[in-house]
Amino acid sequence: MNFNTESFIRAMPKAELHIHIEGTLEPEMMMELAKRNGVALPYNTVEEIRAAYEFGSLQDFLDLYYAGMSVLRSERDFFDLTFAYLTRMHQENTRHVEIFFDPQGHTERGIRFDTVLDGISSALEKAKKTMA
Repeated sequence: MNFNTESFIRAMPKAELHIHIEGTLEPEMMMELAKRNGVALPYNTVEEIRAAYEFGSLQDFLDLYYAGMSVLRSERDFFDLTFAYLTRMHQENTRHVEIFFDPQGHTERGIRFDTVLDGISSALEKAKKTMA
C-alpha cells in the first residue's frame, strides 16, 4: 500500500481562523492587477515577486505586503482576490474561513470603503452559491 501524505492532508477538512485577504495575493495576480490598473511595482517579473517571499526581516515582508496592496484598486480587484483565495481553500477542503481586511490601508490610498467591502462580499456570496 502506497500512502500519499500530501493527498491525505489536502483531503482533510480544515479551518482558516484568521487570514488577512491582502496577504493571500499570489505573484501572478499581483502582476496581472498591476498591469490592469497601471501600477508600477518594484518587481519586473512574477519570479522576482516570488523571490521577495524569502523574507530577511519584518520590513521585507511589509514591503511586499504593501506593494501587493497597491495593485488593489477596484471592486473587481477585491472580488478577484477574494474569489481566488476561496477557490484555493475549496480545493484544499477548507470548510471555514475567517477573512479580515485592512480598510485603512485602502482608504488612505483613496479607495472607498464600500469598494473594498462590496468586492469581498460579492466573492463570498458567489462562493457560497458555487462551492457549496
